[in-house]
Amino acid sequence: MLGIDSFVLIAIVVYVLAGMVKGTIGIGLPTTAVSLMAQVTDARSAVTLVVIPMFVTNLWQVIRSGRVVWVLQTFWRLALTMTVGIGVFALYATSVSVNFMTLTLGLVVTLFSLVNLYKDIPPIPQRFDSAAQITAGASAGVIGGIAGVWSPPMMIYLSSRKLTKEEFVSTVGLLLMLGSMALGVAYMQNGIMSVDRSGLSAMLVLPAMLGFMLGEKIRNRMSGDGFHRAVLIFFLLMGLNLIRRAVVDMS
Repeated sequence: MLGIDSFVLIAIVVYVLAGMVKGTIGIGLPTTAVSLMAQVTDARSAVTLVVIPMFVTNLWQVIRSGRVVWVLQTFWRLALTMTVGIGVFALYATSVSVNFMTLTLGLVVTLFSLVNLYKDIPPIPQRFDSAAQITAGASAGVIGGIAGVWSPPMMIYLSSRKLTKEEFVSTVGLLLMLGSMALGVAYMQNGIMSVDRSGLSAMLVLPAMLGFMLGEKIRNRMSGDGFHRAVLIFFLLMGLNLIRRAVVDMS
């Protein structure tokens, strides 16, 4: 077992790295932070710690990128179904076993990696857009409430929309911010978000923001394609390892 000092030190390093990933490619803070922390603690604790840093970094991203009105007008169906779904399913997270949560998290991270490694997602015809938003939002709500990471369905849908870089950053920032709000409120309601965990989560905002600013500098100085691919391969390996852990612990 890790001592509290070692655990906090590992968490600080992880959140600097997670912030760098987000600052460089615009996404990935919860996926990186939860995946790495789940290697040294249980999945539920790892998800709890990411709530406040995820909210603050995405709020910062939304403020800097703007386009809030445009995102809500364009993707309100996705935003609504996702936020409500996360809030509802997170209320029942305490009844989900840690092993099942670890398995779900591993599947989500693996799917996230595979989807983003395979970028050639065909565009969705406009007549099917409303249904696609609701489907993606509902799927994101279910897995977000259970596993605390809801990027894969969201990313599959947004990839089909062929957004510009600015549109993508604005949309992802707002959707992740709304989801983290719903997750945090639900976790406070069901008691998962204890005072101690809230305090540590709040403390990890600083290293996450430091990493975010470093990541922005990296993004401005280098092509992010190679880094993006390396990160996704790393995510894939972590997701597979979480699946392995869950299966071994269940057997």
